[in-house]
Amino acid sequence: MSNPMQTHGAFSWMELMSGDGAKAKEFYTGLLDWGLEDMEMPGMTYTVIANGEDKIGGFPPMPSEPARWLPYVTVDDVDARIEKAKALGATISSEPMSIPGVGRMATLVDPVGGVIALITYEAPAES
Repeated sequence: MSNPMQTHGAFSWMELMSGDGAKAKEFYTGLLDWGLEDMEMPGMTYTVIANGEDKIGGFPPMPSEPARWLPYVTVDDVDARIEKAKALGATISSEPMSIPGVGRMATLVDPVGGVIALITYEAPAES
């Protein structure tokens, strides 16, 4: 099985933005037995979702009404793919940005109103 964080075009992460992060965490951990791990980031605490050993998503401290899931798709080059998305009629809601230790990402709204994030993960550090 391939690693979705290294496979161009693969869904690789999900985030739930909501107005009540505590309630969302309680619901999904109760429903799906997900584990949670708080990770300190500049200016915020990000909660990572783990399904067993696999880290699959997160609960960012970003309120959204209505609540919404944001899927991330791994791409080979975020900047090039965002330019291509624009040419194909997308609206860019979050321009490409780099998150140290994570990668480069951007969010777009496709021509039919779907919202999706594109991400190129940083290469893992050599041990």
